[in-house]
Amino acid sequence: MKKVSVTERRQIENEMIFRRANEVVGDKLDEIDALHIEYGHPMLVRSDDILLQFKCECSDENCEARIPIKLSIYQKIHQNRDAFIVMLKHQVNKIEKVILTEDEYSVVEKNNSTAEPGDTLNKTSIDNS
Repeated sequence: MKKVSVTERRQIENEMIFRRANEVVGDKLDEIDALHIEYGHPMLVRSDDILLQFKCECSDENCEARIPIKLSIYQKIHQNRDAFIVMLKHQVNKIEKVILTEDEYSVVEKNNSTAEPGDTLNKTSIDNS
């Protein structure tokens, strides 16, 4: 594994922050289902795999794109902690490779890893607008 430059590290950190925000969605839905069961309302628990609009997990701190994907597919992809879901053509070839392409998104895998970032997005030269 090669040394990661500051620019590449910042790009990877942005993607990790976006993924972290997306993961909260699934966690919150699981919490709501648990509360429905706890309060005796099992009929309110999700019975279908829900289609959600996840934020693009690309490096561009200004990207506003949303990706429609079922929660179960999103969660399965992220079992690989080096994987990120991005809009088509939002990958940065210098830091990642495309491992899957679907109609509305690509799954990329990082070439290198970095420590878990803080909560603040980094300014980058990436512009996916």
